[in-house]
Amino acid sequence: MTNSFKRVVTTLLTATLLAGCTGSKSSANLKAGTYTASAEGKNGDVTVQVEFDTSSIKSVTVTEQNETPDIAGGALQQIPEEIVKQQSVAVDTVSGATLTSTAIINAVKDTIKQAGGNDDTFTAKQEATKKEKQTYEADIAIVGAGAAGLSAALRATEAGMHVIVLEKAASIGFSNGAVAGGPATAANQVQAAEGQEVSVETLFKKQYAWSRGTVNALLLKKIVEEGGPLIDDMVNMGLQATLRPDNYGAGFRARLRLTVKGEERFKFIQDYVEQQGGEFLFNTTGEHVVLNDDGIVTGVTGTTSDGTPIEVNAKAVLLSTGGYLGNKALLAEKFGDLGIVPLGSTLSTGDGIAMAKEAGGVEEKNSFSLIFNEFAGENEKSDGWQKNDNLKYAIYGGLLVNGNGDRFMNEEIMATKPLAGGEETLRQGYFYSIIDQSYLEGMSTVGIYDYLGQPADWYVGKMTQEGKILNATGEQLDTAIEQGWAFKADTIEELAEKVNMPDLVDTVNTYNTMAANKQDTLFYKSPYFLTPISTGPFYAFQYQSSAWGTLGGVKVDDQLRVITNDFKAIPGLYAAGVDAGSAFTTPYYDNEGAAFGTSLSSGSLAGKEMAKYVQEAK
Repeated sequence: MTNSFKRVVTTLLTATLLAGCTGSKSSANLKAGTYTASAEGKNGDVTVQVEFDTSSIKSVTVTEQNETPDIAGGALQQIPEEIVKQQSVAVDTVSGATLTSTAIINAVKDTIKQAGGNDDTFTAKQEATKKEKQTYEADIAIVGAGAAGLSAALRATEAGMHVIVLEKAASIGFSNGAVAGGPATAANQVQAAEGQEVSVETLFKKQYAWSRGTVNALLLKKIVEEGGPLIDDMVNMGLQATLRPDNYGAGFRARLRLTVKGEERFKFIQDYVEQQGGEFLFNTTGEHVVLNDDGIVTGVTGTTSDGTPIEVNAKAVLLSTGGYLGNKALLAEKFGDLGIVPLGSTLSTGDGIAMAKEAGGVEEKNSFSLIFNEFAGENEKSDGWQKNDNLKYAIYGGLLVNGNGDRFMNEEIMATKPLAGGEETLRQGYFYSIIDQSYLEGMSTVGIYDYLGQPADWYVGKMTQEGKILNATGEQLDTAIEQGWAFKADTIEELAEKVNMPDLVDTVNTYNTMAANKQDTLFYKSPYFLTPISTGPFYAFQYQSSAWGTLGGVKVDDQLRVITNDFKAIPGLYAAGVDAGSAFTTPYYDNEGAAFGTSLSSGSLAGKEMAKYVQEAK
């Protein structure tokens, strides 16, 4: 899809009532005509134009919207069509585009009232008819078309396997892999072109040392070895990639920047697989791994978005569904009931983990964590960190406190290793940044790096914060206070009362003493992060943990085979990406791009291993 798809005031996606349509008509006596209404979507208002005759909806047209094309495209097309077809607003939303779907539905409801209808007009839901099961034959079935699933499909297809990929979304443009910045891999041509090649040894030693022995070392080594050749092959096939700077002090430039986002990023893989006879079953959720009486995998079952049951008979199955960021119950089970603010794909609801466990696999117990937001804090009451700069104090190294008003960590970790450092905040539920007026104004005039005096030791600050000035005062601050996640008071005592923090006054007094002495006697953070909180008014900003994705999955061996509780591999069952718990550590690796790189490379390894297994079984 082109960028013009995203522009406002584009007239497109008209659904017209066709002769012979079987949708049930309203009995209402409507005022025939064309009506317009808007409702809030993901990125602003979605406007529709709806044409009525005296008893039916003739057409629904989306006339204005600013939704993200690769995410919202399915909803923008399907929802108007279904409303006209079913003559009802009681239609199913499109997976991955719930906000856009709901916006269209709500706007159409508004036009119904304009035409003289009421809340009950066009609300009947068509009875679902039982669908006949669709059966497919393949050598390998892959559940999930994210980074791992696509690279596995590529490698398995190259090995001569007939591959079928089941994907819950409407295209390959919905996964984290389709939109993330770029993967960290070793020894590839993009690095070599700039004289910055990172060896397998360097990347492996960095990640394995950080894991402190909590990952499968042999598996990690194989995954790191896969990365370079995979990137080279994909670049030769059309992947657009450049080399990113070393923003977080890894000591090398392993991470690439993938310049294309959405469906087009990896479309060359889909095209190649389909050209070789492979298939992609979109809008299809994988549900169960099929085992024979001997416990050997024989396929996978699932359901399409229209309720059609499907079964893929296959000799090997890969589970690569992208974790569980969209599964609120599982997030609460692992991390508490407060709520994690999702930044990545919420289509990932733990399906792969559940399917593996149902088939006899077990969780890798120590692998559960999050890939934290390295740019800001978050709060579900807010409009998001990209729209309100007051969410960014979380990563600046200033005073952070818990709900009692006590310091709970060395805040410098958030300023130097925010991807991994969020583990500390996860233990607290809500956490708060406490600042004064001087700090607030400093962020909006010179920015944090200059405000702290351009500290030479703060490498990450120079790389990521130099010259970055916030738009945090005025309307953004007023909005934060109105939304209920920011608090302002003339004194620290008044602020403590507003946020109900019994220990805050003592904490600030102690902190100011340490700032005056330039010595953190509690957590020993660098003195340049110790700025006094002394100039009123004073502010508290409430944050929640936010994440691009989840870590934690099932136990796998060095071939990515799913392992049972008695440490035996389930024949034919594999897991890759973040569904493979044994490849990821908690807290998250401290080199950026690690999850993306590990996911891509693990898929490549899985594709080869599955092809080998199938060939040997023939």
